[in-house]
Amino acid sequence: MSTKYPALAAMGIVNPEQINRYSLQTSGIHDVLRVIYKREKGSLLPGSKKFKFRRSTRLIEQDAGNKKSEMITEISPALSNAIAELHKIVNQQHTREEQKEIIKDEISRLEEEISTRTTYLKSLIMKLED
Repeated sequence: MSTKYPALAAMGIVNPEQINRYSLQTSGIHDVLRVIYKREKGSLLPGSKKFKFRRSTRLIEQDAGNKKSEMITEISPALSNAIAELHKIVNQQHTREEQKEIIKDEISRLEEEISTRTTYLKSLIMKLED
């Protein structure tokens, strides 16, 4: 295991030099980290891997006079450490132009996911109207 990237090693990532980029999404009480690898054409290894991290919860006092409090969620420390290590890896590998292209690609993926989900939800509404 790599001691240069202990958080990634703890997640089971043994070849951090093969990481191309990553993305992070929040889904309910979980953060989903997707690590995308550089793979040779024809490789049988997966092109990406997803990791779920439960968000930590904390009770904060909102209004001391009325004794109101609110439960908030925060990124887990393990995920925060992993993101810092991934950020180092990705920034060392890509120029600013490459980073722009990666971000544009992620935006396209997100737009596609939103479009698919919206179409599905509209079809459910149509079924209910019949």
